[in-house]
This record gives sequence, C-alpha cells and structure tokens, in this order.
Amino acid sequence: MSQWIQVNNGLGNFPPTSMYVFVDTVYVGTFGGGIYRTLDEGNLWTAINGDLANLNVNDIRPGPIPKNIFVATSTGPYFTQDLLNYQNCTSTGLTNTDIHYFWFGGDDATDWAVGTNGGGVFASPDYYGPWTAYNTGISGEGLKVNDIGGYSDNSIDYSVMATDGGMYYSMDNLVSWTEKNNGLSGDALLVQKLTGLGSMVIIATRDGLFMSYDGGDTWTEQIADEKLNTVFITQSALSSTGFYCFAFGENGFFSEDFINYSQVDLSGLSGGEITCAAVNSSHMFLGTTLSDRSGGGVFRKPLDLVVGMPDEKENIKNFGQLNQNQPNPVTTSTTITYVLNNPGRVNLRIFSALGQEVQSLVNAHQGKGLHQVTFAPEGYGGICFYSLEIDGVVVGSRRMAVVK
Repeated sequence: MSQWIQVNNGLGNFPPTSMYVFVDTVYVGTFGGGIYRTLDEGNLWTAINGDLANLNVNDIRPGPIPKNIFVATSTGPYFTQDLLNYQNCTSTGLTNTDIHYFWFGGDDATDWAVGTNGGGVFASPDYYGPWTAYNTGISGEGLKVNDIGGYSDNSIDYSVMATDGGMYYSMDNLVSWTEKNNGLSGDALLVQKLTGLGSMVIIATRDGLFMSYDGGDTWTEQIADEKLNTVFITQSALSSTGFYCFAFGENGFFSEDFINYSQVDLSGLSGGEITCAAVNSSHMFLGTTLSDRSGGGVFRKPLDLVVGMPDEKENIKNFGQLNQNQPNPVTTSTTITYVLNNPGRVNLRIFSALGQEVQSLVNAHQGKGLHQVTFAPEGYGGICFYSLEIDGVVVGSRRMAVVK
C-alpha cells in the first residue's frame, strides 16, 4: 500500500493551518512562515509573502483570480491582488484583530465578513472595511468564530457559522443569529469547519462529524468520538456519486454518499494532527501540526490511492464521455448529453445530495456515438448528481442544481 510522502522542500518547519487549490496550484498558510504555493505537486514550495506584515496565518481563502488571497492572521485581515502587496484591512470598527475567517459574508452591507477569536463577526460592503459588528444573538463561546458559509433554499439565503459555542444560522444577511445546537453537546460544540451541498451542512467538531439537512434544527452524528479539525467536499470521477466528503483530525475519513464513512490509511504520516487538506486533479495534500504549534509538515498521496481505488482514468476514457447538463441550474427541464466510443449497456441515473437514487433515465443497450436525454425534475429541488455507467464502468458523474 502506497504511503504518504512528505513534501516540505521550501516550507521549513512551520505548522500548516489552511490550504486550498486554484486549478492545480496548491496554496498553504502557515503559522510563523506565512503563505506558500507549489506549481509542481509539492516538490518545491515558494514563499509568496511579499510585504505581509504578520506571518502568523490562521486561514487563507482564494479570490476570483490566482493572485488574489484573503488572509486571516493573528493581528488582522489582509488582502493581496498580486502576491506582493498585502493590504491591511483592519480599518475602523474592528475591535478584535485575532482573525480566523476573512472571506464572503452576506449581501450589500455584509458582502465581506471577518470572524474573530472572541469578538464575534464583523462585516462590510468593502473587503477593506470599515467594519460593523453583527453579533445579535451570539454570546459566550459563540463569539469565537472558526468558519462561515451559506446556501439558498426556497428563495431564502442562509448564513451558517461555526464557533467554539456551536452552530449559528442567520436568515437576514448576518444581522441577527439563532443558535442551533440540537444534537450537539460537550466537545461537539467546538465546531472547527463546515462544508455542504445545497441545504445539507456538514460540520467537523472536536467530538465527531455531524450533518443537518433541516436548517440546523437537528444535527445527526455521522462519525462518533473523533477529534476533527477540517471537512470538505470535492468532485471526482472516481466516486460513484461524483463527490467525496473528507474529514480529518487525529484520523481521516471519506464518504461517497455523505452517510457511510471509511477510514483513510494514514501510513507514513507524521507531525501531529491533520489541520488542513486539499485536492487537485491528481493528488491529495494534508497539512499536519504539532499540538504546541512547534512544527508540522505537508504530505502528498495520489487521490485514487487515498480512496483505495486503482487508477482507471485512461481505461474510463476508452468507454466514453459524460457532459454537463444544459441549462444548469434547472427550472423545468434540462438536457444531458453523452458519448459512447463503442456500443454498450448504458445506465444513466439521478442521485440526491445524500446519494439516494432519484430516477433512472436510461437503462438500455445503445450504439456508438452522441446521445441525449431530457430530465424534467418533479417534486425534487436542490443539489443532485447524475452518473453514467457503460458496461458497468462509471464513466463520469456531474452535479446539477434544481431550482423550484
């Protein structure tokens, strides 16, 4: 079994805190060493700190182009448009500058949000401020903000916030918050990261992984008694649903259906707990950090080996191709096209966000060439996937949004 390979060349011994991928370039934020990127799968990392005034980075998030980075540091938020000049976005109104989140907020006056360690959440129509506190309904450990996300459901925009005091939801662009912790207690209230698809929200806590599909009214335990630091969803043709959900901390887990989780083999990994992770087109990258933040490292492994599957990409290409549906999002109907390189048995199926089959569109032997089918969703809304099998081989899976 292939082991994880450490890829620290150029990184030093700074503990990684956050990571993301833009196309295939991997970016990592570290505590003490600032920000690095690699253009060659981690074989060489290059510092891109420019004039960044604080190298104690808690979190990094991407902008719309590769040279944009939103940086949360222990002494304020920063933004760069060129990887050289980092603008200090502290500005007026920001009364706490230990920043754990700096990225999107709500709409209009709350377009940009800052989550602080003890001061709650602040927002502004501009990424550089001035900032206004939006903490109505938040108290105690809830003022220690770790992550913010959001989604739309039935024409309502929801903001979702992960804190040391559990989960909070807002339906008015961060203006007021409601604590939603039914099913969370003890260390499960220490929510580190959140992710989701549609109205499904998944959270990584210090006592396991939990999921809610009802606006946070009920949290269901998916992985018990595990200290987790991060969770994220990634698209992959290796998955039968088109997606994997990964959760990491002291151990690692993955799921294709967001219900059943398998453990990731972490052989060869060292340097403490996994604090961040990212996936590009071929590899998964994990960042590990010692408990006292005295060191850490970055490790790499081919994604197909992480999920325990052989590399079948070239073999899959021999069967055919699945295209993105048009239009997407879907209101009344959409067209799905696909190509068979040779005659074969075709199965084209629609799945819900939880991996449950919604509808079978094609189950027949078809000839070589281009085919198309119309899908008109009835009684179903939100995120779903469609998957193409040819002669029992999953050729591809794609995501669509159904708007009702």
